[in-house]
Amino acid sequence: MLVFLSSGIVCDADSDCFYVPARWQDSCHSQSLPALILLHCNGALPVDLDTCRFIADSLGWIMASCHASRNHRDVGLNTSDILKTVRKLLIRYPVDPARVFLFGFSGQGQQALITMLMHPEVIRGTVSVCAPGGALRLASFEGMRQNCAYLVTRKSDWNLQDNLQMYRVFNLRGLPCQIRITAGEHSPGPWQEILAGARWLDIQTRP
Repeated sequence: MLVFLSSGIVCDADSDCFYVPARWQDSCHSQSLPALILLHCNGALPVDLDTCRFIADSLGWIMASCHASRNHRDVGLNTSDILKTVRKLLIRYPVDPARVFLFGFSGQGQQALITMLMHPEVIRGTVSVCAPGGALRLASFEGMRQNCAYLVTRKSDWNLQDNLQMYRVFNLRGLPCQIRITAGEHSPGPWQEILAGARWLDIQTRP
C-alpha cells in the first residue's frame, strides 16, 4: 500500500519514501533520471525526505529514503535493505540505473560508503558527511573506476583524520573523491551541503 503525502512524497509499507520533482511530473520526459537515497542514523522518515526535496527540485533528480538502514544494526542487513530500496526505485520510477547515489551522516555516511564499496555496480557514488573510516577495511577497488565519493567533515570532528585518509586512499586508488572541510564539530549540516555534493556527483557521472 502506498501513502501519498501532501508534499508530493509517497511512502510504502516498509516506510520507504519517494519523491519525484514536479517539473518531471508536469512534462513528458522519457529520459531516465539520477536518484539519491537518503539514510538516517535512526532510520529515515518522511520528514527527512521532505527537508531535502529541494535538492530533487533543483537538480531534477528523483529522491528516496531507506527507513530500515540505521546505526547500531548489522551493516549487512542495512546493505540488503538499501539494495531493496534501489530495486523499488528502478521498478517504480524512471531512474537511470548507472546513476544511483547515497547520502548519509556519521554512521550512515559510513554505511553509504560500505554499500558502494560492496556493490559498486549498483551504487555509483555517495555524499558522506562526518563518516568514520571503517569502510576502507572493506574496499578492494576492483572495477571501481566509475564510482566516486564526496566527503564532508568538520575541523573539530573526531572523524576528521579518517576522512583525510579516505580522501587520500580513494584518489590514490583511482576513485574520484572530493573533500570539503568546514568549521564546527560532528554535525549533519544544512541540506545545501548535500546539494553541493550531489552537484559534484552529477558532474562526475554525466554520460
